[in-house]
Amino acid sequence: KPADELYHLALEMALETRSSKRTVAMLEELYAAQVFPSPQLTERLARAGRHVIQIHEMVGKLIALNKSMRVSTARRENELLQTHIDERQIELAAHGLTERSPTPAQEARTKHFEHLRKRGFYRRPWLPL
Repeated sequence: KPADELYHLALEMALETRSSKRTVAMLEELYAAQVFPSPQLTERLARAGRHVIQIHEMVGKLIALNKSMRVSTARRENELLQTHIDERQIELAAHGLTERSPTPAQEARTKHFEHLRKRGFYRRPWLPL
């Protein structure tokens, strides 16, 4: 599979020729390769193809493809995150803990600040009248 830059260069050359057939063919290749045009090329494509319905259809297909790819990526990331959360809950349950149980670091922090409070570190300063 060629690099995205080569697809962008080919689309740019198709736009330079001002041929709608070549532009549509290049957009079909971009769609097949799941490569999306850069913002600069998108702007030029909008200007060049505003009267060509086939270009509008291909741009709509590219937008739908981008949306479906982003949805699938987000869904996969959410499932992976949920798997990590479930694994952590299973590990904690093996030790008889829940996700609300304090970690050793949290317990040490609580003990430290309780010790400071007992020593009077947080007491209001005494001011004579």
